[in-house]
Amino acid sequence: MKQNKTIAIGHKNPDTDSILSAILVSRFGKRIFGFDVEAVAAGDINNETKYVLDLLKIKKPRVLKKIKNEKAVVVDTTEPSQIIDGLTEDNLSAIIDHHNLGGLKSLKPIYCRVEPIGCTGSVIYKILREKNIKIDKVSAILIITCIISDTLNFNSPTTTNDDKKIFKELNKIAKLDIKKFVKNLFLAKSSLKGISVKDIIDNDYKEFEMGKNKVGIGVWETTDPESVNLQKSKIIRELINKKKKDKLNYLFFAAVDIIKNNAYLYIIGDKENSLAEDIFGGKNKDNIMFLKEVVSRKKQVVPQLRKKLS
Repeated sequence: MKQNKTIAIGHKNPDTDSILSAILVSRFGKRIFGFDVEAVAAGDINNETKYVLDLLKIKKPRVLKKIKNEKAVVVDTTEPSQIIDGLTEDNLSAIIDHHNLGGLKSLKPIYCRVEPIGCTGSVIYKILREKNIKIDKVSAILIITCIISDTLNFNSPTTTNDDKKIFKELNKIAKLDIKKFVKNLFLAKSSLKGISVKDIIDNDYKEFEMGKNKVGIGVWETTDPESVNLQKSKIIRELINKKKKDKLNYLFFAAVDIIKNNAYLYIIGDKENSLAEDIFGGKNKDNIMFLKEVVSRKKQVVPQLRKKLS
C-alpha cells in the first residue's frame, strides 16, 4: 500500500525558524525518519526568510492552507490553535519543537523531540549529530540563521549555552562573516517593503488557549521600532477589528527593538490594560506600554499571561 505524502510544516504565520526547520527536515527526513518529506509553509513567508532563501538559492516552500490526507511532521509548535487546518491525531507523524507542550495529540506513538533551547534549528542539529549525519554548508547556514533569528543574535533570554556552542561549531562549516550576515538578516527582518498594517500584525502572530480565554499575541521584531510606531493609530484600529472578528478575549501586539532589547506593547482596551499593568508593572501612555528588556514572547509574555488567565 502506497504511503501518503509526508510534509514538514510549522505554525501559521511562520517565522524564519519555522520555515527553515521544515526545510531542514525535508533535507534530512529520509535519514532521520526513513521516509521522504516535503517542506511546506502554513502561511506567507516573511522578508527575513526570503532573504536567506534567496541568498542560498533555495526554492520557497509552497504554501498549504489545509491538510487533506498528508502525514505531517510538525516543527516549531505544539499549540493546536497554531496548527494548519486538517491536522488530526491520525496524520501527525512527528514533532520537533522548542516551546512548551501545547496539547497536540497523536493516535499512535510518534517521534517527538522537544527541548528548552533557543530554536527548533538547534534541536534538529542535535538530532543530526546523534545520528552521525554530516552537515553540509547550506544546512549549516540554515541552522545558524534559525539560531540568530530566534535568539535575536543571542540577546533573547531564550538563548542557551547549547545554542552558542552549536553556532560556533557550525560556523566552522559555514564560514560566514557573522557581523555582515547579522546586519543584512536584521535589515530584512525589519523591512516594511511591501508590508501592510495587517501584515505587520499578522507577520508573527500566534493564538493561545489560556484557560477559557482565547488570546492573540503579535510581534514585529525590528531595528527601527519608530517606523512601526509611526503607524500606531492604524495598527490600533486594525487590532480592535481583529479582536472582534476573531472573537478573542485578549489581543496584544508588540514592536520589539532588537538593538536596544526593549518592547512597545500596544494596548487596545481596558481589559488588556489592566492585565498588562498587573503583569508587567508598566504604564499605558497613549495606547503603548514601554517594556524594558522584554524581547521574548515565548519566555517573557506567554507564561506570565497563561499563569494569570489559566
